[in-house]
Amino acid sequence: MARRAALAASAAAAMATATLITTGAAQAAPATLAVQQVPNVGVTVSTSNGVTDAFAARLAATPAAAGSTQLSIRPENAKACSTNLANSRAAITWRNMTTNKSDDIVFPVCAAGKPSAGVVVPTGAGRITFTTTIIDRTQQTFTVSPGSGSFRR
Repeated sequence: MARRAALAASAAAAMATATLITTGAAQAAPATLAVQQVPNVGVTVSTSNGVTDAFAARLAATPAAAGSTQLSIRPENAKACSTNLANSRAAITWRNMTTNKSDDIVFPVCAAGKPSAGVVVPTGAGRITFTTTIIDRTQQTFTVSPGSGSFRR
């Protein structure tokens, strides 16, 4: 009987320790929010060769300060930021379906050959819907199918 009590106490202590460790890790690095979406799809063209490349990119959403969300674009092809999306910008229209607040934002898709950190927007809590479009500063990259979807903050 004493052995069972000792085992139960050990198990409870282990669970409490695991809970503390898990809670500490979750606070150190906020998890990316689950985003339900259709990715943004487009092409890159040149005047001499027509369509030269294609891309697909998804929206990434991460909790930021209270009531804010960091939004960024993540190309499916790791090389896209050093090739066809290097000079591209993302335009996002978002709406909080709970508060009916909405806004449009524009930011670079890539920085130094890698996906940019994006921008922090005051989305508030609730279900957020969005539409994304990617355009190139040199007018060589075009969205064929805008990205769209939602996430819960």
